[in-house]
Amino acid sequence: MLVRLTVDNASRLGDRMKRIDAHLHLWDTQGFHYPWFQQGAFPDLPDTYLLADAIADADDANTAFVAVQAEVDHCADPVRETEWIQSIVDSNPEGARLAGFVAYADLARDDVDRVLEQHARFPVFRGIRQELWWQQPSPRPDILEEDLLSSSAWRSGFDALGRVGASFDLTCWHWQLSAFAAFIAGHPGVPVVIDHLGSPIARDADAYEPWVRGVRELAALPNTFMKISGLSQADPDWSVDRLRPLVFEVLEAFGAERCMFGSNFPPEQLSSTYAAVWSAFEALSSELSQDERASLFHRSAEKAYRLSDGSAAE
Repeated sequence: MLVRLTVDNASRLGDRMKRIDAHLHLWDTQGFHYPWFQQGAFPDLPDTYLLADAIADADDANTAFVAVQAEVDHCADPVRETEWIQSIVDSNPEGARLAGFVAYADLARDDVDRVLEQHARFPVFRGIRQELWWQQPSPRPDILEEDLLSSSAWRSGFDALGRVGASFDLTCWHWQLSAFAAFIAGHPGVPVVIDHLGSPIARDADAYEPWVRGVRELAALPNTFMKISGLSQADPDWSVDRLRPLVFEVLEAFGAERCMFGSNFPPEQLSSTYAAVWSAFEALSSELSQDERASLFHRSAEKAYRLSDGSAAE
């Protein structure tokens, strides 16, 4: 049960709470090819977004980041992206602020164990995200045309995550959540982080019920976490008031101790600023207890991604 504070009491909690941005993308089109936006779907996205850009956007020394794979061309070796992220950690004076990396692997491949073992050689590696939303025909390269959950090869490959101690980031449509809850129930040893609020569609009455059902079924599993991120995906014209019912639905289902905040930058910059996203998170959590806010701002990410206590400044 969430503990609500008065706004006056919440305002005394202070603004310098440790913060982990649990969903950030870094990319560099000089070194990698990203078909999902380089083929014209999002022409206003920058050609590069590096750690220095994230630090400048965050403008807060208390902020650390969990980087999530940026959909490098799947024909390339996915371990190269992990190697690149690790090189940033190792060579950048502020590299320690990259607390973890969620890499890409195709779990349906025959060599998935080998690929995961190669990812796991790098200390920054924490887990895998393989986007699983699908539709026919696909509107862009990062949306599949097949349901991988129905693939026996993919389901078998999911087991490999446990063998390297990796988590899984679940990116799917709201109507897929219940099916994934049934599958994840059989894999209690793999931490699963649901991205972008589970992809609700704000103000769509037909979409709301299957989203709520899926959220609650996933929340009933102790190895799941919810990422409050991708705000413009839920509602392109989002505001704090319009997001509040969605956010409090997932907070009531998962509890603050299994929810975390993520900026989804730089894609989110197409509709907002980094400061505005985090201002919304501050407002959405302003009536919660200090302990719940600490979970949302850093403790849940630390638990889900097995981060050290020193992953962000106090």
